[in-house]
Amino acid sequence: MNNVTLVGRLATDPRLEDTNGNPICTFRLSVDRGRAEGADFIPIKCFGTAAEQHHKYLSKARLVSITGRISHSQWKDKETGDPRERYEIIGNFIGYLDSPTKETKNEPAEYKPGEGPF
Repeated sequence: MNNVTLVGRLATDPRLEDTNGNPICTFRLSVDRGRAEGADFIPIKCFGTAAEQHHKYLSKARLVSITGRISHSQWKDKETGDPRERYEIIGNFIGYLDSPTKETKNEPAEYKPGEGPF
């Protein structure tokens, strides 16, 4: 079964692209390794109306939980011909685990300060 759950902070602001009418939101998630071993920076991608919502409400440093699947891509570099590969997480569910900062302009209508996701 290809299922992954991560908790971390956005390392980048979300970027929204429109590919033939299908919105795609991408960002990197910083996930702690624990015990002062550093962090992993994992590329995250989500699609459709969820992509638009996450682009609107998320920003760098927000704490989120992500449930999704691992995606693996392989290709040859156009210039060198060297093989390349990439792993990323396709997010099916993204939960907001912290309160928005003062700089955040928009929040979902159902957001109420002090209410957690659980």
